Amino acid sequence: MNKRFTLKIFKYIFIFLTITLIIMSIGIVLFFTNITKLVYLDLNEVDEFYTDLAISKKGHTYDPEDNFKRMLKEKNAKLYITDNRGNTKYPSKHKNIKKLIVNNINNTKAIPFRNKNTNVIIIYPKKENIKLKNTNEINTKKLIKSLYINNLNPYQHHIVDGKLKYTKNPAARKIIYGQDDDLSTVEKKTLIFIFVVILLLFLLNFLFVIIFAIIISKRLTKPLFFYTDWIANLSAGKLFKPSSKHYNKRSKKLFKELNDSVETLNTQLTQNRIYQNQINYYREKWLNQISHDLKSPLTSIYGYARLLSIQTEDVHKHSELIADKASYMSKLISSLNENFKNETDQMKLHKEKFNVTKTFDELIRSIQYDKFKLNNHLHDDEFYGNKLYFQRMLMNLIDNSIDHNKFNPFIEVTLENDGDFLLIDYKDDGIGLKEDIFDQLFNSKYTTKENKQNHGLGTMIIKEVIDYHNGKFKILPTEKGVHFKIYLKHDH
Repeated sequence: MNKRFTLKIFKYIFIFLTITLIIMSIGIVLFFTNITKLVYLDLNEVDEFYTDLAISKKGHTYDPEDNFKRMLKEKNAKLYITDNRGNTKYPSKHKNIKKLIVNNINNTKAIPFRNKNTNVIIIYPKKENIKLKNTNEINTKKLIKSLYINNLNPYQHHIVDGKLKYTKNPAARKIIYGQDDDLSTVEKKTLIFIFVVILLLFLLNFLFVIIFAIIISKRLTKPLFFYTDWIANLSAGKLFKPSSKHYNKRSKKLFKELNDSVETLNTQLTQNRIYQNQINYYREKWLNQISHDLKSPLTSIYGYARLLSIQTEDVHKHSELIADKASYMSKLISSLNENFKNETDQMKLHKEKFNVTKTFDELIRSIQYDKFKLNNHLHDDEFYGNKLYFQRMLMNLIDNSIDHNKFNPFIEVTLENDGDFLLIDYKDDGIGLKEDIFDQLFNSKYTTKENKQNHGLGTMIIKEVIDYHNGKFKILPTEKGVHFKIYLKHDH
């Protein structure tokens, strides 16, 4: 059992770790594939961190993600990826966008992209048409760098007398490609979002651990409640399994030793109960017989003793008669004891008249099974046969109805006289039997249970009883449960 528990727990832990790994992997993949959609909701929030994530590069081809394209479309803005000289790398149909930037300089922003020579430029719809006198003299590299956002611009541009001029930005931050100590608002939001996502994943994993622990504990302990109820039934004299959804094949495998022990105990107690009923019957029979057989010699002894009390002439003769009767009583008691021993030892071979209805009632009272109905259509309750065999057959039928169902079925038995036969019509509303096993039921090696010892459908015992009483057995088709007809021949 220890090995099975270890393997069971190992299996649950392995399943837990696998599921956790899958959930974490899915969470990470979903996070990094959707981070830009979740954090960056407006084009004005786009920065160098976003462009690094949202623009992929394959060879010399650049491809913005759909979310970026959506935000550009909403603002009716244009995206360009250029080098420091203004040569366009995306889209490919534009060669140099210096004139576009100059004409709409106040509605343009630039973002350094991955290295010193590449820039992302976003130009919003034209709101003014600026005409500069020194357009041809403007340095494209300085122009682009002056448009960098988040104080990454080393220059600030000014228009003085229709000319574009530059001054140094005293608050400029140094661009360190791949990292930046001075985080932007959006970057801070992103880090907070990452922290929240990781925290949620941790909490989800912790919750999953708790749920998984509860599931494991229930799977391992729930079957024990069934066995506790079963043992409580036995201690209360109810010799059958209780109805329980926790009793299944997995439980029987996991708690095999416990299941086998309680099964054996139940079977032994049932057999003992039936045997005790038979012993009580023979004891009463023996007491009735001995009281009858001792009555005659005791009457004679009493009569001779009364004659002696009046001292008649035949004292010696009466004394010998008393001694003879006493000796006879001693031999009679020994003979009765021997006969009782032989009868109880040979109960299986003994036939007698017994009341079928009372025998049924005794059996149901013994096992205390309440989901049972007896329809008595007998015009003669007396049957000549072996009472012990008869009770064992009924017990096997009832026990197997209970054993093969998670919930105790309703059992209905109808008794009828059918010519020279006693007909026992037996039904239950359980899971029933498959048709393909009908032909195997009376095979001595066949069993419907995993534990082969002292288990099975019990049909071999039923067959033995039927053969002993020169009877026959029929299985009738039914939509639910089982339906048997057993014929036992009257031996008048």
